[in-house]
Amino acid sequence: MTNTTEYHIDQFLKFEKMSPGSIPFSVSFDFKKHKGHVVFGFIVHGNEVGPLAALTQAIVNLFEQKLNYGGKVTFFLGNVPAAQKNVRFVEADLNRSFGSSQTQSQERKRACEIMTLLQTCDVFFDFHQTIMPSYFPFYIFPMHEKSYLWARAAGTAQSFVTRKMGQPLSALGMCTDEFVRSLDKVGVTVELGEQGFRPECELLANQIIRRTLHNADKVFLRNVPIKKLAQKNEDFRFFSVRHRESFGHPLKRLNPGFCNFHKVTRGMVLGADEKGNPLECAQDGFLLFPKYPVRNEKNEAVLPLPGELFVIMNSQQNTFLCQQKNT
Repeated sequence: MTNTTEYHIDQFLKFEKMSPGSIPFSVSFDFKKHKGHVVFGFIVHGNEVGPLAALTQAIVNLFEQKLNYGGKVTFFLGNVPAAQKNVRFVEADLNRSFGSSQTQSQERKRACEIMTLLQTCDVFFDFHQTIMPSYFPFYIFPMHEKSYLWARAAGTAQSFVTRKMGQPLSALGMCTDEFVRSLDKVGVTVELGEQGFRPECELLANQIIRRTLHNADKVFLRNVPIKKLAQKNEDFRFFSVRHRESFGHPLKRLNPGFCNFHKVTRGMVLGADEKGNPLECAQDGFLLFPKYPVRNEKNEAVLPLPGELFVIMNSQQNTFLCQQKNT
């Protein structure tokens, strides 16, 4: 199979003509054996193209009935103009444009379209990739019982980055999965490793799609509790966000060489602030989402600045299950 962004978008547009969804750039199948509706999102960030190969394969398999499913499933492409330019977004971050955002941009317009689709789903999985390499793939969202159980039932990624309930991923705006969970529906984001076409990314996305559709059949057709399906898999290794380092000045920088889940210790020099003073690590833990933006000849990060230079998290127990045992 050809692995280029242009190829996969062209294939998707051909599929869309044969089986269109409810919004532009969506493909939908309804096999009408049950009322469950699963939605999968791709390229919400335009340069996170790795899962597209699994998307193409899943649609082909559904057309050819090599992938069995009894309900409704919709696949959508989030930000096609950004993907065609190989950039994260064109005017504004689509994955910060949901909910009641007042931002006026082509991404906000697209978010409003996508929200009409997400309002109809029962289960939503959003596929992403990290900017920098990651030691392993991971799910990332605040602890939400139904979403956690569906993620664990899908398995594949064995790590879960969580944060306090109600705490947004970013101060810049609401993400796709946050919007879905605000409706008390299942909203899951999974990070499949460094951005780009990679065999391991395609394999992971393919497994999650297959397992989620299989689980949806059991839940919506056979009334099997999702908790029972989740408990067949080992629980995740949990990480909790503890510190967010603001990217408050263009001269602030991170030393080269960091990747996702890089172990750090308190007092370790991670970079430099805008005055050139050492930027010390606030606590022991693991680094997440390190940022290395393009810089100009003055060593200033090109605007707009990311909201954070990096995040620090620590390893923890599944506090949600601990709370359940104590109630």
